[in-house]
Amino acid sequence: MSDKKKVVKSVIFGVLCGLLSTIILMCILSVVMLTGGLLPSDIIKFAMVGILAVGAFFGGFIATKINKSAGLVVGLITGFVMFLIITATALTKSSEPVSYMTLIKLGAALLAGGAGGILGLRERKRISI
Repeated sequence: MSDKKKVVKSVIFGVLCGLLSTIILMCILSVVMLTGGLLPSDIIKFAMVGILAVGAFFGGFIATKINKSAGLVVGLITGFVMFLIITATALTKSSEPVSYMTLIKLGAALLAGGAGGILGLRERKRISI
């Protein structure tokens, strides 16, 4: 398999894992909101940014573990694709225009995806005594 196919395959799988973790975290936030009462909209906006960042981190980590090279690039691509999917979905379902929060989400997804990609390359070596 060529390198480009391997990168595309790992990014697709990483995006799927990242989106799945994002959905799970959103469900947990929904349960917290239902049991604890409504939260202010500003807190919800930043919680969504945090959830996207955690999902992008996880997706970048998984994609790099599959690819086994180019951690930063694979993580950044994974975070960017996740951002595009979530933003496109939000724009089709909402009447709100693109705002500063969109740029914050992009930055969070790129930073977290890149960090997940870098940490995905680190191998833990056993210390034998």
